[in-house]
Amino acid sequence: MTENGAQGNGAAERGLNAANGSFADGAAGGRLCGVCGHPVRPSFRAPQPELAPDLDMRPGEPARSTLSRWLQTCRGCGAVAEDLTSLTAASRAIVESDAYRHLADSGSSVTLPFRRWALLLESDLAAAAEALLRAAWAADDAGAVEEAAALRLRVAALWGDRAFGALGLRRLDVLRRAGAMPAADAWARTLFGAAPDELGQSIIAYQQRLISAGDTGRHLISSALPPPAHKPHVSHGKRAERGLFARLFGRR
Repeated sequence: MTENGAQGNGAAERGLNAANGSFADGAAGGRLCGVCGHPVRPSFRAPQPELAPDLDMRPGEPARSTLSRWLQTCRGCGAVAEDLTSLTAASRAIVESDAYRHLADSGSSVTLPFRRWALLLESDLAAAAEALLRAAWAADDAGAVEEAAALRLRVAALWGDRAFGALGLRRLDVLRRAGAMPAADAWARTLFGAAPDELGQSIIAYQQRLISAGDTGRHLISSALPPPAHKPHVSHGKRAERGLFARLFGRR
């Protein structure tokens, strides 16, 4: 995996870190926004996905439905982060900037927290791309098709044409979902030229069929896997998803 891919995957793992949990009532003692010092609640921890993720690695349920809770917005200054206590006073200039405020004038309200988070992460392009991809997921959920496509094009540009390995496969899905079929087809050919393993070849071939059909819809990553030799058990998708996670991201 490339260094760029490792950075992107690290940002994804921070947002999808596994244990069940929820916001506690009220702010925990001593938890303060790193930008303005306003009391904040504990950060949300998404439940472990039990179903296969999408081809761009949006997690399956039950984590999928908690997307709107992945970020915190400070009631004091309007800063946005997964954990507001992790921010520093250095972020104040961005939070108070016209660019940050004017993000509310463009795009939908459901994507605004993720777009503001991306601006706060602008010095880390891989992390900013992950934030914008999540904004695209929020746009999907709201039926904002054009906004979702525009956000995905920004993600593809941030990841760039050196994103191979797991990140390259995600970029392929991002381009297809954005409706950029010529670019997606060219990128699929580039990935094939990089001699991917059998799993990568299966995903690329599946994506090429979707691209040829002009399909911009959501598809599960398990759909790209070859069927089992015997009648599948109900848990087959879960086992495949965990194994795929391990192979794509080096997990065990």
